[in-house]
Order: sequence, then structure tokens, then C-alpha cells
Amino acid sequence: MTPTLLTGVLALAAGAPNLKEKAGPGLVGRWACTAMTVNGKSDPQWRGLEYEFTRDGRFFSYRDGKIGAATWTYTADLEARPVAVDMCEPGYPPLRAVYRADGDTLTLAMRTGAGRPTDFDPADGIMTFTFRRVKPGK
Repeated sequence: MTPTLLTGVLALAAGAPNLKEKAGPGLVGRWACTAMTVNGKSDPQWRGLEYEFTRDGRFFSYRDGKIGAATWTYTADLEARPVAVDMCEPGYPPLRAVYRADGDTLTLAMRTGAGRPTDFDPADGIMTFTFRRVKPGK
């Protein structure tokens, strides 16, 4: 995702509820994006994009192997269905998303406006990402 698009999404995102956990099940690790949709249409901005979630609630984004400048935090609500995650960059409203981790595949969906998606349908106003887990040492 380009910094401009991500900043725009963050600027539109609504405030987050009080989420309970830092590390959600299967979320911790580094993930390489393999597909992305915006408003239901395939988008090539996924190329070179990676996300990393740490056990202590930090979140990093990478583009072409280079780490982004901002240090983000995240919190997951493990009781929500689908599991909810809020990713926060200092000075911006939280980015409210849902995720599903299935082995080495991570699916993430977020709104381009206010609110949180309720599913992973690549509909209008929704960005969906598919990631594969980056194995250590790769």
C-alpha cells in the first residue's frame, strides 16, 4: 500500500473500541502480501508489501524489504467474530480491521472509511489483503 493510500485510510478511520489483547491467534509474525482488492477490484499495490506483528503489540510495515518510518501498535479483540484488530499510528485515528489466520495464510479486511468490516467480502469501501507467512531466515 502506498503511504498516501494508507495515510488516507487512517485519516478516515473511526475511533476504536477498547480492545482486549495485543497478540491475536496466528497473527504474530512477518507476512508478505500476495493479493489485494480495493472496492472489490484487484489492486497491484500489494507488490512488495509486508506486515509484521510482534508479541508485544507492535506493528511494522515494509515496502520492498525496507521498513516504514512509523512505529505502530496494534490490539486484537479475540472475542469478536471475525477477530478484530486495531492498528494505530501515533497522531492518527486507529485503523479498524478484521482478520483470519489459517496456518501460513492471513486475510485482513479494512474499510476505506469509518467503521470496521463485518466480513471479508471484497465490496465497495473495503480493502482486502491476502498474506503468506514469511519463514524465519527468508
